[in-house]
Amino acid sequence: MALTMPGIPPPPTPDQFEQVAKVIDPNARVVSTQKLAGGISSRMDGLEYESLGTVARKVVTRQYWESKNPEDDDRLFGESAVLRALSANGVPAPEVVVDLEVASEIFGRPAIVISYLEGIPNLAPHDPDNWARQLAAALARIHSTPVAPQLMTVVGSAHNEITKWMTQIEPSDHFKKHALGIELWNAMRRLWPSVDTSETHLLHGDFWPGNTVWDGETLLAIVDWEWPALGEPMYDVGYFLTDAVYFVIDIEDTFLEAYEHASGNQIEGLLFCKMAATARAMPDIGPWARGYSELGILTMTADEIQRAHAECVQGLLDEAR
Repeated sequence: MALTMPGIPPPPTPDQFEQVAKVIDPNARVVSTQKLAGGISSRMDGLEYESLGTVARKVVTRQYWESKNPEDDDRLFGESAVLRALSANGVPAPEVVVDLEVASEIFGRPAIVISYLEGIPNLAPHDPDNWARQLAAALARIHSTPVAPQLMTVVGSAHNEITKWMTQIEPSDHFKKHALGIELWNAMRRLWPSVDTSETHLLHGDFWPGNTVWDGETLLAIVDWEWPALGEPMYDVGYFLTDAVYFVIDIEDTFLEAYEHASGNQIEGLLFCKMAATARAMPDIGPWARGYSELGILTMTADEIQRAHAECVQGLLDEAR
């Protein structure tokens, strides 16, 4: 089947929901459905079903957004394989209920069905240090997940895009269209010779607090595995820490200490990886504000996150001098 439908996935039809339920259990019937918040790069819907009078259960359908030019979309859609590897390594994450091949056949576009987790993201922890330690320990376990040969065929390299940026003769429009972009590109180029591109640890690829689920102050799972990658663990660390700066939560020292303890590795090359994280959001981080507002941080407007991002970039440039 050619999965070439571009853009935003449409709402699942009643028949599609029914097909999902029947794949899980031939005797199942749909009780209710609900569009779920979040999923900037996928559409997520909750599906509640029951079978022969049993207690109703919930799952989540995830339909991935696709590029308007599918031939330019290099995602490998390895979420099913990654979630199974994480489960085997004891990483708190959703379980695969219906894998990519079967779910995509039902929805007519790349999709999976995963377990539903009773919890919500926690972007305003009562104890930020404890919050940071739990996240650091979970991230260290992600990075320790064994990468089997099969997994390497469905997860791309985190180094590819950055290597392309750093080996161009001049900065791309990605950098040129941001006021600090060219200066950032030059600073990254100066650090580039010291960057190790040989690492192939499993990375989340979008590790920010909005992709976590909590029961109060207890971390339940790391979610949204649409963009897994193989590479240097500091890319995940840098991405998380720059994001924390955007919504003004000061946990960097605690997080790094906890990560070093849990992983057994020293922090190296973090400045470049933070720069790469801010570069990913260029030239306009404004649309990211939607993710924060959907999770309750209504003060994070497009203007506010643009200001916070620019201040973060400037701080990294000052550190590099």
